[in-house]
Amino acid sequence: MNVLFDLDGTLHDKVASLHRCGQTLFDMFLADSNIDHTHFVTAFVPENSIIQPKTKVFDKLGETFALSSKVTVAMGQRFDDTFHEFAQRFAFALEALDLLQRQGVRIGCVTNGRDFFQRNKIKALELEPYFDVIVTSGAMDVKKPDPKLFYHALAALQASAADTVFIGDSLTADMQPAKALGMTTVWKTDGTVEQPSYVDHCLQTFANFPVLWARIRGTV
Repeated sequence: MNVLFDLDGTLHDKVASLHRCGQTLFDMFLADSNIDHTHFVTAFVPENSIIQPKTKVFDKLGETFALSSKVTVAMGQRFDDTFHEFAQRFAFALEALDLLQRQGVRIGCVTNGRDFFQRNKIKALELEPYFDVIVTSGAMDVKKPDPKLFYHALAALQASAADTVFIGDSLTADMQPAKALGMTTVWKTDGTVEQPSYVDHCLQTFANFPVLWARIRGTV
């Protein structure tokens, strides 16, 4: 049996990490300005949650808060260099990975993002030792939901889709393509959206993972 994970929003609590990073960037670059701290962080988090070039993110923040290009470029570089230092795991994520590894499960990560950026986060989150393969959209030059990323991970694990579970938080980028390839799908969700038919299982917290995994092992 094999398990593939998404990273951001699944193992990595990206929203919490962005809040921490945004607060620090404000303190470094804008503390002496008349910009409201809360307003900046409130804009910073959603802009960085959208898949778009980071230069565009900081250009848009510059327009919103009337920042000079010198400040936005420096802020963007600092973000690239240090964001992994703010990375925060979801609770009990390591325990879930420990459980899988102890059982001899082959584990991989399939994530959208620049290769160096995603790998820096994976190392900082102490996830790297658990992964037998890491596939990033930056390295492959395609983004999920493109099936090439999933096929590449399966090939690296020498695994079939039918014997693989995919765990992710995005319905369009994770669940739909994984199910289309024949994987068992586990949706990391906050429970506020109804479960679609192509989602086999839901997971709101990794504290519940051992029970869910026992159930999956009986069905995969």
